[in-house]
Amino acid sequence: MLWTVLGALACVAAAIPGAIALTTGWLPSGLRGSVVRPWLWGCGGLLTAVGLGTEWSLLWLPSIDLFGLLGLALIVLGFVCQSRARRHPTPR
Repeated sequence: MLWTVLGALACVAAAIPGAIALTTGWLPSGLRGSVVRPWLWGCGGLLTAVGLGTEWSLLWLPSIDLFGLLGLALIVLGFVCQSRARRHPTPR
């Protein structure tokens, strides 16, 4: 029960900044200088939260192989979206 509550809190903690960035374009202060596309960064945050929710909520199913892969794919896709939203360093 404790791990379920902690998993739900982790999903909410990942989803809130993503939803705010997606709807308003606001970013946490540490990311304002490096993120160029807040909408894409917010989509990545929401995808990561949905992937975490998939992983945590479907642990009780006997055939979790498909859902485990789906959750992992969503987490990786969210990471890719968030990394593509950042500004790339310019060569000198």
